[in-house]
Amino acid sequence: MTGKLSLRREPTQARARHTFNTLLSVTAELLEEVGFEAFNTNLLANRSGIGTRAIYRYFPNKYALVSELARRMSARWRENLTLITVQNSVTWPDVWPLYLDAYVAAVRDTPGGVALLQAMRVHPELRAVDDEVNTRYVAETTAALRHANKTLTRNQARLTATLLLKSTIAIIDTLLDENRSNAKRMLDMLKAMHLTLLREQLAR
Repeated sequence: MTGKLSLRREPTQARARHTFNTLLSVTAELLEEVGFEAFNTNLLANRSGIGTRAIYRYFPNKYALVSELARRMSARWRENLTLITVQNSVTWPDVWPLYLDAYVAAVRDTPGGVALLQAMRVHPELRAVDDEVNTRYVAETTAALRHANKTLTRNQARLTATLLLKSTIAIIDTLLDENRSNAKRMLDMLKAMHLTLLREQLAR
C-alpha cells in the first residue's frame, strides 16, 4: 500500500487507541455532512477537539484517514456474509436476499457510508482500498460457495463470486441515488438475478 494511504503508526496504549478511534468516528460524521471533497484535517481537528499534530501522529493525510475507515467498515459489512454463509442449517437462496438487505441497510445507516463508497469508487488514491476489499470478498465468497457445494471447481466458484460482487456493486452504487421506492425495486430485481445464478451453481 502506498505511503499516502498508510498509517504512520498504530496506537498501542488505551489513551492513544481512544484518540485514534475518536478521529475515525468524527471522520465518518464529517463525511456524512460535507462529503469527501470538502473533508480535511482542519475540519476534523475543529470538530474532534484533537489538534492536527496529534492527527498527523497517526495519519499523514485525509486519504489515510478515509482508507482506514473504509477497511474497518468493510470488515464489519463482510461479517454479515460470513455469519450467514457458514451455517449448515440454512441454504444460500434463503439467506442471500437477507444479506443484500443487510448490506444496503449497513451502507445507508453507517455514518459516512454512502460518501465513503462513492469516494472509494471515484478517487484513484482510494481505489487500492476498494480493490483490496473486493479481492478479499471474492476469495471468501469462493470458499463459502465451495463449502456449500463441493462439486464446484474453484474456477466455477470464483466466477460466480465475481459476478455476485460486480453486479452488487453496480446496482447498489446506482440505487443509493434513487428514491426508496425505486431502490427497493432495483434491489428486488438484483435478488432475483442472484437467486437464479445461485440455484444453478449450487444444484450441481
